[in-house]
Order: sequence, then structure tokens, then C-alpha cells
Amino acid sequence: MLGLIEEKNYAIIDDPQAAEIIIVNTCCFIQSAKEQSIDYILEYVEYKNSGSCQLLIVAGCMAERYHQELAAEIPEVDGFLGVGHFDNIVELLTHLEATDDIDQQRKEKKQDEHQYFGDIDKAIIEARRYIRAGTVSTFVRISEGCDHGCTYCVIPKIRGKYRSRRSQEIFNELQVLQEKGIKEIVLIGQDIAPYGCDLDEGFDLPELLKKIATTFDFTWIRMMYLYPEGITDKLLATVKQHPAICQYFDIPLQHLNDTVLKRMGRKMSYAQISELIGKIRKTLPDAVLRTSIITGFPGETADQHNDLIKKIKLLPFDHLGVFKYSQEENTPAAEFEHQITEDEKEQRYNDIMITQQTISHANKQRFIGKTLPVLIEGAEEETYFGRFYGDAPEIDGTVFVDSNDTPLIIGNFYSVKIVNALEYDLIGDIENEFTK
Repeated sequence: MLGLIEEKNYAIIDDPQAAEIIIVNTCCFIQSAKEQSIDYILEYVEYKNSGSCQLLIVAGCMAERYHQELAAEIPEVDGFLGVGHFDNIVELLTHLEATDDIDQQRKEKKQDEHQYFGDIDKAIIEARRYIRAGTVSTFVRISEGCDHGCTYCVIPKIRGKYRSRRSQEIFNELQVLQEKGIKEIVLIGQDIAPYGCDLDEGFDLPELLKKIATTFDFTWIRMMYLYPEGITDKLLATVKQHPAICQYFDIPLQHLNDTVLKRMGRKMSYAQISELIGKIRKTLPDAVLRTSIITGFPGETADQHNDLIKKIKLLPFDHLGVFKYSQEENTPAAEFEHQITEDEKEQRYNDIMITQQTISHANKQRFIGKTLPVLIEGAEEETYFGRFYGDAPEIDGTVFVDSNDTPLIIGNFYSVKIVNALEYDLIGDIENEFTK
């Protein structure tokens, strides 16, 4: 959206209070995401009075699924843009700007004429990206939608069926990103493991990674969101062969008890999951593993929760995120019997987080004494901070770096010797600037 907007000579600014147009791109995967989206919308509504805002647009998943409710409850919103219509952002703005705000009847008529919802299965929109000056790490979408049909999840109803993005379009975008100085790309989708299954180009995920690693000069190529059944021997061999591909696997498992997994509509049993994790650890001993767990799923018994805790200890993940089950309308699990109370979900959430804190601290110890490339992202007083290959942007830990009074360049990689480890973070001393 920002790329399209920039092409039309709009000025993109960072301060929402000074913006004449504000676009809120929303999520509604779970209840907490909906609440956060609503909070932001209401915050920006205030800028119509206290700031410069003249037009407020709500885009993304909430606009797709709840535009009627939002229009009724928050009439200050001027327009909505569903997930299949991001390429209509300039058209929407053009119509809204041509509308006389004093003539409310005319405004409502224009809104009715320009609806941007549905088409959730359309191809991924191709447009020039907007990259903020100084950016060195960015996400690159390679697929959209999901065919898994997990019983708790509404994503297929919002984002549509699984579609791979054509490889040449990905390569075209990567060329632009490389020219702009991007050093880390993060390949994303609801599940990127099946990449290419719906295309006839000859590229599966391993082949795509190989092509990127051998054609482009990114320091890090990171994968995110790999369902476990899609992690193949070929993929592991490709990661091992190409140092630019981060040995980092984000594998959303959601649970480890077989009965709960089956009720969730998941495809792998605990035995299969355990075998896969063992294979990754054997093939790539330095791999960093992340997973996510849902606690308080309908019908989850105390014994099943305790079984989950036991198996989390048996499969010690470096990073583990926990979500309290969210009862999403129009999903099978929303109608399941024996919904868990919020108090019980909170207790189970705390149990898992306490367990994982100990595991994370123990896992971090293996990096003490090692020298790792670290991407420096900022500084607080005299301490720099950044990430190593085992930390994904925005969600994982931090490496705190003592530069020994040597000024470091934000956005550059440095070799850092790790001297200490906390529960979620590492501490290290600068050695020298890192080169591939």
C-alpha cells in the first residue's frame, strides 16, 4: 500500500498526529489482536480532533471481516479496504478526497459505490515496495492463504486458500531490496513449507531458497512459519549447504498431546513431531527452534495440560510462544463442549511460561564462548544491541554488545564473542566487523 501511495506523490510521515490521512492495517486472528486493532483505531479517531487527520482508513483482516460492525460502531472511519484489495488504496483515497465532507449524504453514497471486500483468493498483489531509509531487515511474502483447516483457526475464511507467489515476481522484488541495501530478508506466509505446490515452475521451497542464496547477496535469509509436516530432508540439506540461510526454524505445533492435537485438526502426532525435532537437531546441531502453543483449548484436561508441560521439557525449544485459546466465531472449535474458563487459561499459560523460562536459560548457555555475527540495531547509553541468527525480528531475544568504546554502525554486522546468557538474551563483546 505504501509503495502505491508513494508513487502518487503522497508524503509518508512517521507522526500520526501530523498526518492528514491515517491507514490502520488490522489483524483479527484472535481476540487480543482484534482488541489491539480497535484500540489503535480509536486512538487515531482522536486525531481528527486533536491532530491533522482528515481521512481515516481501516484495512486488512478486520476491514474484511467486520467492516459493517465497525462502520456502525465507529462512524468516524471514512473507508475500508479488505485483504484482497490492497491495490485499490489509491482509488479509495481518490474517491474519498473528492467527497465533500460537509455533504454527508453524498459521502455515504460514494462509500456505497466503492466497496472493497471479497476476492480473498485473488493472486498476491504485485507492487513496488516502500522501504524506509535505513532499513536493513524486511519481510518478503512468498505465499498467501492456508488450506490446513485447523479447527480453531479463522485464517482460511479471511485470507483465502493457499496461493504461492510466482518465483520471478519474488526475484524481482529481491533485486530491488538488494539494491536498497537490505541485508536480511524474512520469507513469510501463513505456511511457507508448501511453497510451489500450486505452481508449475519447478520451484519448491528448497529450490527457491537455493536460488536466492546463490543469486543474491543477502547476509541472512530467514524462514518463518513452517508447518512441521512440510519440513523435509531436502529442506534441511539445503539449509545446511548454504550459510546465508539462517539455521532457524519457526514451527507452530500448537500442542504436544495427541488427543488435543487431533481435536485441533493437526496432522502430526507427538511421536512424529519428536522424530522431526530430533532429525533437525542431528542434521543442524546449531539450529535454533521456535514454536507456538495454544493453551486452554476446549476439552483440554488437567492431565493433558500436564502432559504438554512434560513434553515441552522433552523437546526443549529455544523460543516458545504461548497463546490462550480464543473462541473465534465460525470455527468448529468455537462450538466444542467444555470451553475452558479464562482463569484456568491464565494459570496454564503461566505454567508453560515458567517452564519455558528455565528451558530458554539453559539453551542459551550453549552459545557462551562462541563468536557470532550480530546485526546491530540500536544503542542505549553505552550499550549496543542487536540480533544473531537465532533471533527473528520483533519476537525473539536480544544480543547486548559491549563495543569496548568502539563506535558501531547501526545496521552493520559485527563478530561478537558471547560471554554471558540470560533467560532470553545474550551478552557479548565486540571482536571485529563481520564479513561474509
